[in-house]
Amino acid sequence: MQDLRLQTSPAGEATPDPAAEAERVAALLDERRAELTALQEELREFKERYARTVGGRLAELAEVEAEIGRAEARLAGLEEEEAGGEEGRPDFYGTAPSAAPAKSGLRKLFWSVARMFHPDHAADEEEARRRHAIMAEASRAYRDGDVESLSTLLDDEQLQSYCATSARDEDEAEDAATRLLRLREELITIEFGIKRLRQDRLYHLMLKTAEESRAGRDALAQMAETLTRKIRKARNRLAHLS
Repeated sequence: MQDLRLQTSPAGEATPDPAAEAERVAALLDERRAELTALQEELREFKERYARTVGGRLAELAEVEAEIGRAEARLAGLEEEEAGGEEGRPDFYGTAPSAAPAKSGLRKLFWSVARMFHPDHAADEEEARRRHAIMAEASRAYRDGDVESLSTLLDDEQLQSYCATSARDEDEAEDAATRLLRLREELITIEFGIKRLRQDRLYHLMLKTAEESRAGRDALAQMAETLTRKIRKARNRLAHLS
């Protein structure tokens, strides 16, 4: 993997030519774009397979668990909202954090990101394009309950600077130094997208599943079987509460 930093030379040697450095960064940008596209496609295919194999069972188990919660609340004489809410629901990825953020807190964090990066705040079309890319990641994080990604977006000063960078006048000739700066700015967004994909919990599950497959095991099928047993037990428990 090539180094993203601008190349520097030891003391006494000439610094790299901006035009040559721009060509190096342009080649790296093409490489990273291809890498991001491949990762996105790989994860999309895995999500579809995961949804077909495991998703329906998880939804069914979540509903049965919710019914158990309501039944227990009725037996205890509690109001439904006192019965535990989201607590006890199965984790969609099978890797739930120790303390999931409250929905209201997640929403507040998302809107903090939106206030900072929303395309409506852009000064021009180029900046709006940058902001759209960041807000797409923020929306993904909000859907997934990914508080870490939202916090990273909010605290990433490099991204904030990137969005605030004024676009050049389209009639202005782009010299080598300006092109180099623009290419490096584009690289920031691509690199961030790759980083966030690789931190996604479902991405790690995909890697684990691939490792199991190489050992001759079907991890998703095993998860589905485990969920089927849990559903059966949960329905038996619900029957005894009814």
